[in-house]
Amino acid sequence: MKFRFFPIFSVILLLSACHKLGTFEGLKGIEFQHTRFFKSHVNKLTLNISWKQTTRKIYIFFPSHFVKKGQVLLLHGWNLPPLQWFEETSLDEKLLDAGFILIVPDMGKSLYAKVTYKETLPVFKHQPLLSWLKDTVIPYLQDTINLFKKGDNNFIIGLSTGARGAFALLLEEPFLFSGVGLLSGDYDQTLNPNDNLMIYHYGNYEHFPNRWEGKDNLLREFIRKMSYYKDCFLPPLYVAHGMDDPVVSVVQSDTLVRILLHYGCNIQYRFVKGEKHNYHFWENETPYLTNFILTQVSKNTASASIK
Repeated sequence: MKFRFFPIFSVILLLSACHKLGTFEGLKGIEFQHTRFFKSHVNKLTLNISWKQTTRKIYIFFPSHFVKKGQVLLLHGWNLPPLQWFEETSLDEKLLDAGFILIVPDMGKSLYAKVTYKETLPVFKHQPLLSWLKDTVIPYLQDTINLFKKGDNNFIIGLSTGARGAFALLLEEPFLFSGVGLLSGDYDQTLNPNDNLMIYHYGNYEHFPNRWEGKDNLLREFIRKMSYYKDCFLPPLYVAHGMDDPVVSVVQSDTLVRILLHYGCNIQYRFVKGEKHNYHFWENETPYLTNFILTQVSKNTASASIK
C-alpha cells in the first residue's frame, strides 16, 4: 500500500527523526488501589439539546459553594458512558471542590469529524459532528445559562477520542479557552492507516487520502493554521499518554508534542512508563490536570489585577 505525504507535513517527519521518544519524560505511574465506585450529585442539571431528528443529553454539575472559578467541558472516550469518567475517577470531585462547573455532553461514538461521506457507516452518520459542539452546544450554554462566555476561565479536558475532540474544538475556537487537557488521544489518523474507526468514517486511506490528510487531520490543520500567525495561537496545553497504551499509540501524543514545541506553544506533558489506556492511568492524571487548570486560573487572575 502506498501513501502520499504532502509537503506541509514534512516538518513532522523531520522532527521525529531528530527527536527520539526516549528523550521525553517517562515517569513511573503512581500506585493506585482502584475500586469502582458511584457518586450521587445533588447539584446536577440535565439538558436535552437537538441533534438532527433527535436530542442529545448534556449533563451540568455545579459546585456546592458559591465561589465559581470557571467551567470545564469534559469529552469522554469513544462509545464510553459519558459519566463513567466520574464513576471511575475523582476528577469531578477535585474540580467541583475547586469551584468549577462541569459540562459533559453525550457524544456517543463521535469522531468529532466535520462532515460525513457516502462511505461512512450508518452508525457513524448518527453521531454528533464537531459542529454540534461549536455551533449548537456552546452558543446554547452562553445564551441560556451564561456559561462559556469569552473572557471567562473556560477549559476543555478530553479522554481518548474525547482528547481528539478537545483539540479539534480548540483549533476552531482557540481564543475561547484558557487551557486544554488531553489524555491518551489521537490527532493524526495517517499515523495508523489501519485504524478501523477511521476507515469506517472516511473510507480506506489509499482510496481517499484527501479525507485522511484534510481538515479532520488535526496535526496538519494546526500546521496550516500556523501559517496565519507569527506565534502559537493556542492557549496552554497539558498532554499525557501511557507509554504502553495498546489502544492508541503513544506516538500520537509524542508527535503532537513535537509539533507544538516546534511552534513555540505553551505545553506541559507526561509520557508514563507502564501505563495503558484505562481509568487507572486517567485517575493518576487527576492531580496533574487539576493543578494545571488551577495554575492557569491563577495566572489569569494575576493578569486581570495588573490591568
